[in-house]
Amino acid sequence: MNRLIKLAIPVLSGVWAMGVCAQTAPYPNRPVTLVVPFAAGGAFDVVARLTAKELGKELNQSVVVDNKPGAGGVLGGKIVGHAKPDGYTILLSGVGPITIAPAIYKKMDYSPAKVLTPIIQLTSSPFVLTTAPQFKGNNVQEFVAYLKASPNAYNYASTGNGTLVHLAGEYFKSRTGTEFVHVPFTGGSQATTSMMAGETLFSITNIPNVRTQIDAGKLRAIATTGTKRSSAFPQLPTMIESGIPQFDLTGWIGIFAPAGTPAPIVQRVHDAYEKVMQNPELRARLQQQGDEVATGSTKEFADFLIKSQKQWGDIASTANVALD
Repeated sequence: MNRLIKLAIPVLSGVWAMGVCAQTAPYPNRPVTLVVPFAAGGAFDVVARLTAKELGKELNQSVVVDNKPGAGGVLGGKIVGHAKPDGYTILLSGVGPITIAPAIYKKMDYSPAKVLTPIIQLTSSPFVLTTAPQFKGNNVQEFVAYLKASPNAYNYASTGNGTLVHLAGEYFKSRTGTEFVHVPFTGGSQATTSMMAGETLFSITNIPNVRTQIDAGKLRAIATTGTKRSSAFPQLPTMIESGIPQFDLTGWIGIFAPAGTPAPIVQRVHDAYEKVMQNPELRARLQQQGDEVATGSTKEFADFLIKSQKQWGDIASTANVALD
C-alpha cells in the first residue's frame, strides 16, 4: 500500500470519529438561547432571568436570555417557531402571544399551534381588581352595584387594545352585567397612573402593575381572579368567593420549542425546568409578584393550551375585539 495512503487512513479515521461524536454528543453540548418576546424589565423577562441561571445548572450549559420584543409578543414566537428544532432555541411566552393573538389579529402570518411545541407551564397568575380611591365600597358586590347605578359613567384602564387587561375587563363586563368605558393605555405604568389621578376608576390587571401602589395605599385591591386566593394578596377574596360564579381568569407563562424538536430533547428541557421550579427561593420570588408555580407534564400543558385558547378566544369574540 502506498505510504501516503497508509498515513492518510488514521487521519481520515480520526476525522470520521470526531464527526460521529459531534453528532451523537448528548444534549445540550453548547449554550441554549431562551427567547423572551417582550422587552427587558417586564414580568416575562423577570421570570426568564430568575429561571435561566438555575436552568443552566440543570442542563450543565449556559442559558442566554434574548429579548425579541415586537408585535405584542408575536415576533419572538415567530422567530422560535422558524428556528432549527434542535433544542438550542426555546421560547418563554404566555397567554397574549400564544392564545389571544391568534383570536384577535386578522393578519397574523403564523400559527403558534402549528410551529411551536409546548414543553412545560411554569406559572399561573391571577389578576387583581383594583380601584381608584374614589370608590368607597368594601367588596365586589358593592362595586358592581356602584357601576350599575351609573352605566357607562366610569372609565376602565387597560394596558392596550387586545391585551390581557383589556379582555379581563370585557370578561368582567359580561359576567356582571355592568357597562363602562374602556380606555386603553400603552402600558401598565400609564394605566396605573391614570387610576391614581382619578381619570379612570378601575382595572383588572397584572399584580406587578399595581402591587407597589396598593401596598402604599394609593390604590385599592378588591379581589383576585383565580380559583384560589393569591399568595401575593392572601387577605383578598377571589371573585368566586365574592359572589361572581365561575369567574376564573388567569394569565400564565410557559416554555415552547420549535415544532419537530425531538421528544428526548423536549423531555430533557421539561425535566430540568421541573426541578428549577421547585427551588424554594425562586418560588418565593415569583409569589411576591403574584406568580404561582404551576408545573405539570407536557401533555397536561398541551391540554391546558387548548382550554386557554377557547376561553380567551370566546372572550375576544363576545366583545368583538379584533386588530389588524
